[in-house]
Amino acid sequence: MKLSRITKPPRSVQARVTLAGEVNAALENYAHYYEHIHGDLVEPRGLIPEIVRVFIEADREFQAWSHSRTNGRKHPGAPAPLPQTAVKTQP
Repeated sequence: MKLSRITKPPRSVQARVTLAGEVNAALENYAHYYEHIHGDLVEPRGLIPEIVRVFIEADREFQAWSHSRTNGRKHPGAPAPLPQTAVKTQP
């Protein structure tokens, strides 16, 4: 499984997305898989932030591009490293 157990609380940012039917079905299935692997029940939509974080961290081309933009310097507008987040869903 690509997602490890989620342990840290998230910094909340609201985002609204519309998922195609097959993507939503896959996300629901992934939530069942997460529960099977980790033993924790999770809402499918609660996995979205973690899936996005893992995807971005795994994109080495993006990481290289992002690093090349900052040239190792921190400046306003430079992206911060992505923190590990917790799955938290809102009713």
